[in-house]
Amino acid sequence: MKLLIAVIKNKDKFEELLEALIEIGVPGITILDSVGAMDYLKEEVPIFAGFRAFFEGSLSFSKTIFSVIPEELEEAAFREIEKVIGNLNEPDAGIAFTLPVSQVRGLRK
Repeated sequence: MKLLIAVIKNKDKFEELLEALIEIGVPGITILDSVGAMDYLKEEVPIFAGFRAFFEGSLSFSKTIFSVIPEELEEAAFREIEKVIGNLNEPDAGIAFTLPVSQVRGLRK
């Protein structure tokens, strides 16, 4: 089993991505609203707020997906993420990664 974590910055494509992941069988997806540290610091921390002029835009929220997936879904999940979102190596696209999971309890199929 793997823990899939994907932080998606493009909220316009998020629903399409969610549908694609469900369609390939990614189970039990949890979604959190999230914000990157630099976005937070430039808006909320007074010492950094003075640097706002050097940063583009305002506070930018992302969507973070968590799901425990079977190893055989790992590559398919990454393919779907990049098919919908695009190249994750592009600036401000997001990030996706997996971690090994040694035990799972409460996961329903």
